[in-house]
Amino acid sequence: MEKSEEMKSKSQIARTPPPDVRLELRREVGFGCPLCGNPHLEYHHFDPPWRINKHHSAEGMIALCARHHNEADSGAFTNEQLRNLKKNNHTRVQSKFNWRRKHTVFACGGNYAYDCTAMLTARGIDMIYFEKDDDGYDTLSLKIYDTCLNPIAVMRKNDWICRNNVDEIEATPRTPKLIIKSKIHRIDFELFFKDRGNMNETEIKVLDDFNIPEYEEALLVKVRGKLPAPCSAIFSDDRLIVDGRLFFSGNKFISSNKAIVLG
Repeated sequence: MEKSEEMKSKSQIARTPPPDVRLELRREVGFGCPLCGNPHLEYHHFDPPWRINKHHSAEGMIALCARHHNEADSGAFTNEQLRNLKKNNHTRVQSKFNWRRKHTVFACGGNYAYDCTAMLTARGIDMIYFEKDDDGYDTLSLKIYDTCLNPIAVMRKNDWICRNNVDEIEATPRTPKLIIKSKIHRIDFELFFKDRGNMNETEIKVLDDFNIPEYEEALLVKVRGKLPAPCSAIFSDDRLIVDGRLFFSGNKFISSNKAIVLG
């Protein structure tokens, strides 16, 4: 390749690294900023800096939170210091979602709940449930266990904490979602929030079905994936499968205590 073509090719590289590089960088710092533990990570190019050479070589990059990424961009850390930070200093990571509304609809495997205390209860354990904060806004609480009922992640009133001995934790700073994956623990979990402006027609219709006025701010909270305990649950976009034999789809629960109760 001629030099001019090589320069043109490099200039077209997107600054955001490809998924495999992002995952490698998150894993090496234990899924949390090595300086403060914040799991909302960005990717800093330091050897060489992005302005000098547009690259995605993991050896010359590090995952940092937005605050420490900005400090690194301004030259706060030497290359040697950044290399020394490329390690796991945590056993767990934690953060919170600030998405709170007085009208919140929860979507779980093609089923919807509004004004309920819990979406899914299994064997006496509320796996996904709701609580009001001091200002009357809806908040989300959930419990994620491994196959032996050891807690892997817990969310209480939008504050969450997760052990980092998993394959993947992704909590991006700009998109309201949380991903937790662990093959050995049989967990593949994705949670995300949508405001009214980002909902599709089907989701808007659900708000109408629940008689939530158009002028009211509303929030949709959705889960996808699979959890192993206290029951095996698989959440797709259109149905919930429990223990491989119970199917739930198209149900709408409103103003009830608990929506889906098993065992």
